Amino acid sequence: MRYLTGMATAVILAMTTTLSAQAPAQGAPPPPPAAPAPPNAPAPGPTYAVAQKAIAAAHAAGEKLGVRLSCAVVDSRGDLVALGRMDGARFLTTDVARGKALASAIFGQPSGGLGAFAASPFFQNLNTAAQGRVYPIQGAVPIMKNNQVFGAIGCSGATAQQDEDSAKVGLALF
Repeated sequence: MRYLTGMATAVILAMTTTLSAQAPAQGAPPPPPAAPAPPNAPAPGPTYAVAQKAIAAAHAAGEKLGVRLSCAVVDSRGDLVALGRMDGARFLTTDVARGKALASAIFGQPSGGLGAFAASPFFQNLNTAAQGRVYPIQGAVPIMKNNQVFGAIGCSGATAQQDEDSAKVGLALF
């Protein structure tokens, strides 16, 4: 017990010495004020307004084909920017469109080119970490700006080729 008391005294003495060494001397000028926070960084992808126009264009392409689509636009991180579901489109098409766009944004290529890669352990682990939301199915294309992935647009509700063709119509607005 005496050892613990002596040890506690040593710890308190060491802390007091350290704290007093770090304390500013009396009469010292106060530290300068902190610099103002920088303005919010711009979003790493398309704006909501442009995304909405791209989705409307993709929906118009689907309308010409006689199909009902859901289309999603995501930013370069795969975060949802905008999502639209045409009247009559099946309910699951929203999740599939978003998953296709997420796959395209993550890998910077059309989602249809990822099929063979989808069976790899890397992809399986990635998709598990993403809670199964990455869909390596044809229907999404990346949005590129200055040779960098800026986001992706994906559509679902028709054939895989019709989904991709509609997404490409929306892509033209970026």
